[in-house]
Amino acid sequence: MKKNDDIREIQEELLWLLPQWNSRIAKPFKQLLDEGISIEMYYCMRLLHWMGGIATMTELGNVALIPKQNMTKMVNRMVEQDFVERVYDPKNRRIIRIKLTDKSCDYINHFLDEDAGCFKNLLQQMDENDLAVFGKAIKDIFEIFNKLSILPLENGSEGE
Repeated sequence: MKKNDDIREIQEELLWLLPQWNSRIAKPFKQLLDEGISIEMYYCMRLLHWMGGIATMTELGNVALIPKQNMTKMVNRMVEQDFVERVYDPKNRRIIRIKLTDKSCDYINHFLDEDAGCFKNLLQQMDENDLAVFGKAIKDIFEIFNKLSILPLENGSEGE
């Protein structure tokens, strides 16, 4: 019964945290994105970057937790804006990989160097102890999420 009580308490804390997170982190972040770039597009560019700059749509969709039909639409928009390109596998032309372009790498680097500074004001409001605790909490959450298995959203083949 203890685990259920813990889960209930964590659920309540998450529900309290979400509006705080939205107003202090998510909303300012969304306002920084260039026109025509959705938050999902930015996430996919970051995920592709973390995945080595290239992946199949199925791999990217599974990691991004985006259904295949939504991935296709988003990748089409990203191709139109020259953030990614489709690359055919030379050994199997049915396999199409999505590859970051130089434009997307430049966008990611510029965003991190310049725009993500919006968080600096929030972080500077914290004293050293709170900043250390907050930083550790973010790392802990990241590690826990990375341990969770990533389940495919739908059955799909490698050759989109």
